Amino acid sequence: MAKVALLIGVSEYEPGLIPLPAAINDVEAMQEVLQHPEIGGFDEVKVLVNPQRQEMEEAVETLFGGRQRDDLVLLFFSGHGIKDEEGNLYFATQNTRKTLLKSTTVRARFVHDVMNNSRSKREVVILDCCFSGAFAEGMLARDDGFVDVKNQLGGEGRAVLTSSTSTQYSFEQPGADTSTYTRYIVEGLKTGAADRDEDGKISVDELHEYAKSKVQEAAPAMKPEIYAIKEGYKINLAKAPIDDPELKYRREVEFWVESGKGEISDAGRDVLDELRHNLGLTSEEAVAIEDKVLEPHREYQRKLNRYKERFIKEIQREYPISDSTREQLKRFQKVLGFTDENIALIEAPIIAEQGPSPPPVNPPPPRNSNFLQYMGACIIGVVIGGTVIYAIFARNISLPLVNSCAKENYISGDRISLGEEILLKKDANPDKEAGVKAFANGDCKTAIDKFNAYRVANRTDPEALIYLNNAKARQQQEKLKIAVSVPIGTNPNIAKEMLRGVAQAQDEVNSTGGINNGKALEVAIANDDNDSSEAQKIAQQFVNDQTILAVVGHNASEAAVPAAYEYKNGKLVMLSPTSFDQRLSGLSNYIFRIVNTNNLAKSLSDYRLKTLAKTNIIICVDSESPDNKWFADEFTKVIKQANYNINPTPCNLSDSVLDPNAMISQAISSKADGLFVAPYIDRIDKAIEVARASKGRLQLFSSPTMYTQQTVAEGKADVNGMVLAVPWFPQAIPNNPFVQNADALWKAPVNWRTATTYDATKAIIAGLQKSNTREELQKVLHAPGFSVDGATGKIEFAQSGDRKNNATCLIKVQPKPGTADQYEFAPIPPCNFN
Repeated sequence: MAKVALLIGVSEYEPGLIPLPAAINDVEAMQEVLQHPEIGGFDEVKVLVNPQRQEMEEAVETLFGGRQRDDLVLLFFSGHGIKDEEGNLYFATQNTRKTLLKSTTVRARFVHDVMNNSRSKREVVILDCCFSGAFAEGMLARDDGFVDVKNQLGGEGRAVLTSSTSTQYSFEQPGADTSTYTRYIVEGLKTGAADRDEDGKISVDELHEYAKSKVQEAAPAMKPEIYAIKEGYKINLAKAPIDDPELKYRREVEFWVESGKGEISDAGRDVLDELRHNLGLTSEEAVAIEDKVLEPHREYQRKLNRYKERFIKEIQREYPISDSTREQLKRFQKVLGFTDENIALIEAPIIAEQGPSPPPVNPPPPRNSNFLQYMGACIIGVVIGGTVIYAIFARNISLPLVNSCAKENYISGDRISLGEEILLKKDANPDKEAGVKAFANGDCKTAIDKFNAYRVANRTDPEALIYLNNAKARQQQEKLKIAVSVPIGTNPNIAKEMLRGVAQAQDEVNSTGGINNGKALEVAIANDDNDSSEAQKIAQQFVNDQTILAVVGHNASEAAVPAAYEYKNGKLVMLSPTSFDQRLSGLSNYIFRIVNTNNLAKSLSDYRLKTLAKTNIIICVDSESPDNKWFADEFTKVIKQANYNINPTPCNLSDSVLDPNAMISQAISSKADGLFVAPYIDRIDKAIEVARASKGRLQLFSSPTMYTQQTVAEGKADVNGMVLAVPWFPQAIPNNPFVQNADALWKAPVNWRTATTYDATKAIIAGLQKSNTREELQKVLHAPGFSVDGATGKIEFAQSGDRKNNATCLIKVQPKPGTADQYEFAPIPPCNFN
């Protein structure tokens, strides 16, 4: 297995493209960390500076040619990117001329084709591109400000990281040796700070999250992106020290700086002084580390003051500000890397001091924005000692209306709906279609009538019930909004199971008087397809919609973990009801989990050890499902501690060439007597194939993922006797009102995903009863005295965000009484619920 890299930096250009001197420093900095034996450990790192087009194409083709499947191949480019009128992306070379675009640049499609033809299945592309001003001739007026990197460079087994996909942001900071993005990429690798899970390895997704958070601390408008498909996220790029004193100190500093919003509190200073002493660091070493962590925050403050000074001068010169001055300020904003929200919060207090009739602050919204509508700054209240200003920005602004059902502006096709469009496309009839049309037009009475009519014949559809309650909430006017994100496009059955939990909790609270002083609960539904990039985009939309107070979701780790970083950075509460990925544990004060893997895995392992004489277990897990890998690791740990055997036969459910029959034969020949399967949610069929190949010769075990109707409907006798650990089962808590209400509401059985999603929503509702701001909500959920009774028992959270005393229940597949070939899940008593 080889590790090879090509680092390209283009700093000198033909007239028409501005020089980028930092590009050369970028490749040198990357070369240093990649070649370092204790960091990158790359076998070969080639540097290419200011190449001509042909030289660059030959180097790229050489990089990816002749590679083996397990080779890690990295391409880094620092320089100008250019778009043509069709949106195609090109990389500028030293001899690039915008009048001869195709013959003097390297097309992204060329790079894409070369990567597709490579045998390597571990490819990483890092683009620190400057798009600002780098348009093809005559394009500027027509450009939409977005560069479609994903479709032009993405692919299976590949991760593409970009400094930005927008044409509007700056490339480098004045006086800096390296560009902003590369600086933090290198810092994350060099210091080991990008190792978020502290396992001694820095994966692509960890490096992206570190660099993104640092970049946005200094330049909020600059939005680094990652495009990867499943295994692409977990490509390991570098090593990180585990017990390094400087890294331990740095992580503690980052905690206090983040919690102090850019400053270290007195309490933080006490902690850091004691830690420095314990770790044996000198004062100089500690100050150097703190300066590095505080650098982006100080840079942000410096730029904020620069803009503030300029705005004060302009408003003193002319009041109100003219359109030409506003345009000049917008250009300054772009160079500083500020968002419209940043600018409004700077300007509003200054405008308020000018008198009772301040000029409008209304810069045009970004063209073709998917989620942000700039609404200016609202000046509210005058109190002794000053005026407090709040700027409101959101996808849908909830302001007091004369008619609460007045028509609003919705964004079609943004994967989010409050009731204006059907996301569950297969669950529709004329009544439901008429209901969403009426909702979109602001006719809530008709919408309520149509959704009620639809539900008479379609009781199992949770989307319609949520929309019905949203329409009623609109009529009531007083309401609080949360959101839920589920995989509607890729797994509609799982999506509906989760939506039923949210819908039931919403229906219960709204039908019993609402929250606090009669505020109804409104729910926005999003479809993320369990896709990481879609989940991130949706999370960004939720963060920017200030009316959304919390999010229930996401489903699988592939969606939940990338989205969680967005919620962490945006300080929006996320309660994950179904993901049991350990990376969510302790990630942020704003991230919570309803299901804790450790208790479930231990209960399953203990059952096997105490009840079944199975001493040689095959572990068949999906390597592309991090949450199931965590579960399998915990299951395996308990077995090893009891000195039992894990069968050495390899079994990866995401391996396209896996032959279940051959694998089972090999395992049985090595004395296997048990089989543990833990598939990704979209590959349950592959797990069933493996179980079928065992032909009843092996005792079957599984993670909660297999608790689906698909398992018993398709698996039938092949999965008979399979034992699963789950966080809930209908008969687990006698006389549980959740089960009774669910039966009445849906006229259909529900499973653990419905129960845990219901509990996540119940926890949010209980928190909103005490406070209805984002920051206060997370504090309420963390409070020692917080608890709420849910479908799975009492819900309380540890400081890590994990649920305390996680409920567990073992179930097994057995024949359904009175049937010839039907199977069902049945509990193995006793279930452990708090």
